[in-house]
Formats: sequence, structure tokens, C-alpha cells
Amino acid sequence: MLEGRTALVTGASSGIGWAVATALARDGAQLAVGARRLERLTDLEKEIAGAGGRALALELDVTDEAACRVAVQRAVDEFGTLDILVNNAGVMLFGQVEGADTEDWRLIRPTDQAW
Repeated sequence: MLEGRTALVTGASSGIGWAVATALARDGAQLAVGARRLERLTDLEKEIAGAGGRALALELDVTDEAACRVAVQRAVDEFGTLDILVNNAGVMLFGQVEGADTEDWRLIRPTDQAW
């Protein structure tokens, strides 16, 4: 069980990140959940709170180092500790591999594409 532990999950607004965050909360962890889509994170925060857990939604772009430092500090300020990091954030780039710009493979950065 994870009572008394705090986890920060990036990319928590959907998919694997959402599932990991809810699983950690079920096991008793307090959660700081980060992603670029704050409105989705507030839904997750409410879901965790509704199940008796504690969560803090953090708008977070992991390509911004300063924003990452702020997210970590906010988690520590809110919960007193940070014990677990699940670095799940990422971007899925669509397109053909043949002829693709290899810079896309080196960069993981936010896009304006709607998910």
C-alpha cells in the first residue's frame, strides 16, 4: 500500500497516465497529476477525490524545465513530500516513417493538434 506516499504522474490527462494515477490513488498514494490539458486533469482530480483520495491538478508542459521544477515544488508544498515520479508524458506524431523528418524523432514537444 502507498499511504503517506506522494506520486507525480505526467501525461495524466488520458490513457496510461490516467490509469496509472487512478491505480496509485486506489493504493493510497496522494497524487500530483500533470499535463497540458488542465480541464481533463480537473476531471481526474474530481474522480480521485470522489473515491476518497487526494489529488492536485497541475497544468504542465514537460518540455519546459522551469515548469517541471514548479510542478515538483507545488507537489511538495501541497503534500509535504514527493516519493514517486511516473514520467509518462509524450506526444504521438502521425505520418509516414519513410521520408519523415528525423528531428521529429529527437524532439518530444507539444503540438497544436487536437487529441
